[in-house]
Amino acid sequence: MREFFAYLDRALSGESLEALEVHLEECLACCDKLAFARQLDAFIKARLGEAPLPPRLEERIRQALDHA
Repeated sequence: MREFFAYLDRALSGESLEALEVHLEECLACCDKLAFARQLDAFIKARLGEAPLPPRLEERIRQALDHA
């Protein structure tokens, strides 16, 4: 799941990026999670602007998504 978040942050490259993109072409569940995570990211950025995130907020959101 960490690769999924790295993908969202555009921090994946090489074989890891290629493998995840192939997986996303075949896995509708992961595509749905990706779409939701992108919407959530846009919503948070729109609401917070450039303000720093509250402590551990990102970690709590990622954990919740891992369990979803």
